[in-house]
Amino acid sequence: MSDSESTSNPALPPSTVSVVAPPSPISRILKRAFDVTCSFLGLLVLLPAGLVIALIMKISDPGPIFYRQRRVGQFGQEFEILKFRTMVVGADKLGPSVTQDRDPRITLLGRLLRKTKLDELPQLWNVLCGSMSFVGPRPEVPRYVAHYTPEQRQLLNYKPGITDLATLVFRNEEALLKGASDVEAFYIQHCIPRKFHLNMQYAKRANLLEDVFIIAETIFPYWVTVMGGYLLALSFSWWMAYQLRYDFAVPAHEIDSIWRLGLVVVPCELLLLCWRKQFVGLLSYFELQEVKQLVIGLGVGGLIQLGVWMASGGSLMPARSIIILNVMLALTTIGGARLALRMMRERKSVRPRQAEPGSVLKVGVVGADEMGLWLVRQFNVRNLGGRRVEALFDDNPDKWRKVLKGVQVVGMPECILDGSWTSKLDEIIIAMPTATPERVEQIRSLLISANMRCRIVPSIDELIGRWLH
Repeated sequence: MSDSESTSNPALPPSTVSVVAPPSPISRILKRAFDVTCSFLGLLVLLPAGLVIALIMKISDPGPIFYRQRRVGQFGQEFEILKFRTMVVGADKLGPSVTQDRDPRITLLGRLLRKTKLDELPQLWNVLCGSMSFVGPRPEVPRYVAHYTPEQRQLLNYKPGITDLATLVFRNEEALLKGASDVEAFYIQHCIPRKFHLNMQYAKRANLLEDVFIIAETIFPYWVTVMGGYLLALSFSWWMAYQLRYDFAVPAHEIDSIWRLGLVVVPCELLLLCWRKQFVGLLSYFELQEVKQLVIGLGVGGLIQLGVWMASGGSLMPARSIIILNVMLALTTIGGARLALRMMRERKSVRPRQAEPGSVLKVGVVGADEMGLWLVRQFNVRNLGGRRVEALFDDNPDKWRKVLKGVQVVGMPECILDGSWTSKLDEIIIAMPTATPERVEQIRSLLISANMRCRIVPSIDELIGRWLH
């Protein structure tokens, strides 16, 4: 269930997850020792931040600081979960139990807390007391658990957690639910089964090392990891530029310049790359457009450094050769690393599958407008390309559950995350030429997170050239 502030929930649909063995005694002991140690230290370190949040909340909103709700824990025992309150008082009476992006019931401070996951901090107390763990299936309300199937009840062998695999995949759940006409029904029908599948994946390989990885991914989202990688690459290029300039014998008086100027130049280069949106995509998708943006960002940085060098007579910047070397090395290091990641991705699984002789690839098409229906005609009517469109997905709710050209429009693109479609479809084609780049990138990211092969079709002309000739 989404951690919305309500207790009124309809029944769950049946699930088909497999039975897993409960954790071993040794595994439980190690996990508990880790939880007690880290939660105690976390409460001590984060107490000042918690007090500041509580103070701001009390000043801005007269309601209670904490949100409490009964949840079902390990072996079916109920407990009271703690969170910082992020919604207005009585939110459960003002709307559905799950929230969409920009839900008016969420307070201004609550949006910030949800965005940064700081609303989860009080659950460190739940972890310390033993009702929760750092990593484990998110606890559900009793009314949900009452409708669990016998397979789903196997999850109760595991202590619920603050985070889990489902939390990572559905990190932007509110944005995912934004286009649903019936938010709660969509969440139950399409999100709940996927979350159970992810929880069972964790249960089958649960161990302390896996927990550490999940915690790290929760604290450091993908864009933070990307930024860290760029920071290392830029720092290495700056250091190497000095080494090459002085043939790996940097004079003593220049050592101070490496650190002093590097603390200014490297962060500025990082900001310029952020300006060119280098942290919003996936590193392994390195196309001509990404190369162009990388060149612009680092090139502007180099020009700024040269301009400062000229204006100051060389007193505020290193030698021109170092500036030029730094830009070239940064381009080579970052570009080379991303190109290598792209080659690895294509070599493994991202290349579009080709149908074997006599077989047909099952395709899902995102976009039920002219382009999507053109694909249906080519694949299903003319039998071209060795593919067959099995389902359509579209953002327009007027088309949901309708049949177009003999193919049903299942629902919004996020419906593909339903476990049944991830196993049925061999390939997803995104055919939304009129959609915003942000929406297309969002859908592509969701598909990649679900390990599904996908391609983006920008125009019918490209379709003809790529598949039919």
